[in-house]
Amino acid sequence: MDSPGLLAAAGVIAFCAFFIRGYTGFGASMIMVAALTFFWAPAEVVPLIFLLEVAASLALVPGAWREAQWRSLWLLWLGMGVATPLGIFLLTWFAPETLTLVIAVLIALAAAAMLAGARNAGVPGRVATLAAGGVAGAMNGAMAMAGPAVVLFYFSSPAGVAAGRASLIVFFVLADLLGAGFAAGEGLYDRQTLLRTAILALPVLAGAYAGSHAFRFAEPETVRRFALIFLIAMALARVLSIAAS
Repeated sequence: MDSPGLLAAAGVIAFCAFFIRGYTGFGASMIMVAALTFFWAPAEVVPLIFLLEVAASLALVPGAWREAQWRSLWLLWLGMGVATPLGIFLLTWFAPETLTLVIAVLIALAAAAMLAGARNAGVPGRVATLAAGGVAGAMNGAMAMAGPAVVLFYFSSPAGVAAGRASLIVFFVLADLLGAGFAAGEGLYDRQTLLRTAILALPVLAGAYAGSHAFRFAEPETVRRFALIFLIAMALARVLSIAAS
């Protein structure tokens, strides 16, 4: 049985993580996995996060639906679906720590280049979009981390921050529903997990709403810079965690 103090701490973490999710369109899962695994086992945390992400998506999607770039979303989903087995195959050739280290460094370098001013001159075509989805799928299969590739894709696009954020929100709906479905199929949802989900749902929804509200009053470039700095910080945290282990 979880103590009230532990659940209160988890609630604060959930609010902060989903504030960032509402503000930028991504990031909650990275924070939640890093923080909640201090309290609970990863096998308990990941299924919980899938359900909380779905709950947040239900709150955020209505406001993002019209601005989402549906053409690119379908291509990204297709590329991700095709390439996810490739990521799983890579695990048979390379150690997970090696793959994580290489990918984290590449993410940090790409985000730093974008922070310095590098952007796509035009809207990415079908091949480039499918390729981005393929990279996301390979990362998803290799290390369960499809998000960074899609974040870099949208925040380097000339379509604008609002369209990129909306597209990220919609993109993660399918990813989280699939994740929750697979977790359910593996029997990972017990009474304890469902109880934690019910308790944390309120701070999750409050954080997502507050972040979404803050986005409405933010300058697009401020949101973009925050998102890229956050991505660099998460990538470097991965590198440091591997170096320390």
